Amino acid sequence: MIIAVVSYSIAAIALVVMGLLVVKHWKEVRLLDPMSIKEEQTKKKREEMLQRRFERMSSDRIEAVKRAGRQIGRSATQSYRRLYRRLQSFENIYRKTSNPLSTMAPSLRERIKTLLSDARSLMRDLKWADAERRLLEVLALDKRNEDAFRQLGQIYLKQKLYPQAKETFEFLQKIGKADDASFAGLAEIAEAEGNLALAELMRKKAIEASPRQPHRYAELAQFYLDQDKPEQAWPNAQKASELEAGSAKYLELSLETAILLGDQEEARARYNRLRLLIDDQARFQMWKEKIDALETP
Repeated sequence: MIIAVVSYSIAAIALVVMGLLVVKHWKEVRLLDPMSIKEEQTKKKREEMLQRRFERMSSDRIEAVKRAGRQIGRSATQSYRRLYRRLQSFENIYRKTSNPLSTMAPSLRERIKTLLSDARSLMRDLKWADAERRLLEVLALDKRNEDAFRQLGQIYLKQKLYPQAKETFEFLQKIGKADDASFAGLAEIAEAEGNLALAELMRKKAIEASPRQPHRYAELAQFYLDQDKPEQAWPNAQKASELEAGSAKYLELSLETAILLGDQEEARARYNRLRLLIDDQARFQMWKEKIDALETP
């Protein structure tokens, strides 16, 4: 009997303790409700979904920018590689060929001379495509022929195919075979591109490459006159006239430069010399009026 009473008492106490624990931790117990757990799961999934959408949108934008950047980068890289390959092929042609013109059979040398001569004649007749074919045939026979490269550069320059001309002249410059015409061609291209500093440098290099050519001094003088710099033009115009004293063209250039400088003495001396070379009364009257006007303060 006593044992039964004790058992019931313990059970009752246990129920009371359990009740107190439930009341004390009711909030935690309520979170164990299946519906509450489901809501939390739904909220979490929604947040995860929104996060994924945000990340995907950001990723799409970044990827679009990356694609554009890659495309620009590829285009620039491809252009550079094309140019590099062409220049490299030129250099390889020049360096690796073991068949220079001097060791060729006489018949082959004559064939090359004939082709070069034909190309020059065709260029004078402005038959650019036919001249280019002759020069390419020369290079097929003698891949180191500098004259063929130079004439090709001039053909491209005359047609204003500046990228091709520039590539050819720069190749000749790179291998140390550029002549005054090559530098003059690069100067013309630089002027067309608006790079006057480079144009001036190339004009000077053309003179250095062939210091006895009056037309190279005349070209530099005209370059300075076009830039309204008669002071810098004068020594070059004067040099051109000295190198070819019988040239009315260079004498006229120096006369015009002297007038722009306001040097009446030099202008009058060149005016008198020019009267012995050409007969153009209208132009002489114009020059005389300009020279006379220099006397007026």
